[in-house]
Amino acid sequence: MNQTEFYKRVETVFRPESLRRKCAVVVGAGSGGSRVAAELGRLGVRLLLIDRPGERLEEHNIVRHVLGYDSLGKLKVRELVRHILNFNPATEIKWAELDVVAQAEEFLKLIERTRPDLLLACTDNEQSKHVVDAAALRFGLPTVGAGVYDGGIGGEVYLTRPGVACYGCIAAQLQLDRRTPEKSVNIDYNHLDLDEIRSTSALNLDISQIALIHARVALNLLLSGEADLLGLPAEVNLIVFANRLVPGHFERPLHPEFFHIERQPGCLVCGHRDSNADSEAEHILASLPV
Repeated sequence: MNQTEFYKRVETVFRPESLRRKCAVVVGAGSGGSRVAAELGRLGVRLLLIDRPGERLEEHNIVRHVLGYDSLGKLKVRELVRHILNFNPATEIKWAELDVVAQAEEFLKLIERTRPDLLLACTDNEQSKHVVDAAALRFGLPTVGAGVYDGGIGGEVYLTRPGVACYGCIAAQLQLDRRTPEKSVNIDYNHLDLDEIRSTSALNLDISQIALIHARVALNLLLSGEADLLGLPAEVNLIVFANRLVPGHFERPLHPEFFHIERQPGCLVCGHRDSNADSEAEHILASLPV
């Protein structure tokens, strides 16, 4: 591989060696996580990919996944490594089969050994996002996570940093109307259960749109000011993007809204002024259903 030739079209945007020194942990190798990992990996970011044990590519996955029929029936995470290395053979990639909820302590130990620069929550359930949040609090790491709304009408990308709003703050304080028309679930936004509104059906392009914003926010953070790929105020920690017009919900198609959610004094995760990162992390893990 001729790295000078490989990077010649992007070297005016960032210094390739700056990203090769960075490491990101990607939790989830589904339709969203696979795209985020692929975008970062092809640029040389060192990766640790984590997916639940035994997760194999099924035929119904293919219509929305970066992997195709040549990976059918094979482990998603292992095939994703192969896919990324086909774009950039020099990328350093490790992978692990781990259920971060059922094996939360193992996950925390893995993060401690890896010492990454960034955690990426690419899962579709709340429990796993809170475990990632626990790791971020314990080790003082930033996180970037995302979710696609039901029907693929849009989605969100959130960012947490040490000392500011944690994911618990963001999830608890969202006051956005995410429902699609004729959706039967009555969502209480004061006690938000994001599992109720996760995408049950969405097109590949719906998921890709949100995943690329997810990857852009992550890349911008990893570049640490070397290049600004967003131009957003530093306090923005939530982006809500409308994929299409939904009267009464999203009034403008292909349109983002930006929010700053402050750290909540009453947050059950990080709002205890006398607690430290370890106890905050323990509180999250202890509160998860067995």
